[in-house]
Amino acid sequence: MTIGLFPLNLVVFPHTRIPLHIFEPRYKALIQECLERGLEFGINLVEDGHMHPIGCTASIVDVTQRYPDGRMDLVVEGKERFRLLELKSNEHPFAVGEVEVLLDDDVPVDEALTAACLACYNTIVSLVYGPTGPTLVHEELGPRPSFEMATKSGLSLEQKQELLEAPSEQVRLELLHKHLQELVPMMKRAESIQRIVQSDGYIKALS
Repeated sequence: MTIGLFPLNLVVFPHTRIPLHIFEPRYKALIQECLERGLEFGINLVEDGHMHPIGCTASIVDVTQRYPDGRMDLVVEGKERFRLLELKSNEHPFAVGEVEVLLDDDVPVDEALTAACLACYNTIVSLVYGPTGPTLVHEELGPRPSFEMATKSGLSLEQKQELLEAPSEQVRLELLHKHLQELVPMMKRAESIQRIVQSDGYIKALS
């Protein structure tokens, strides 16, 4: 299929929502066309002038603000991963590409791994937001829980792109679990240091 492209310095995952501020004339035109025709567009990570070919389609969920000069604030939702096959010549001010949807490999998902990821994720949420933080419940997770957890797991852009490009949910969970296992003790240690500094400033007591 052929879609308009919105290259950005961010990674969007399926099933997740993000805010966007639209201010460049070419992307105002892209968003306006998508709104008028009910189209999705593609978001690809751009780093140092390089556009990664694996991206995610996005649909516009809401226009939260319109400005007199045509700028817009949006909420968009990631839909499906895709691979950019080629850029197409077109009359639009924005880039247009021929893409193919990427489907996950048919690999069984280890439910114990899912549970381990979720436990680490909820630990981090509790450390950051406290006991009333927005933790996730296993029964409420979608078919690809890795994407739901990845958005608030402290991943770098490189790690997010690696996750987006992973061929299956099993591989994504393996990557995410490795990261979360390393992150949890670091955050616990940071929290301990903060508590000590707040109490008496002596960090030598921290083992």
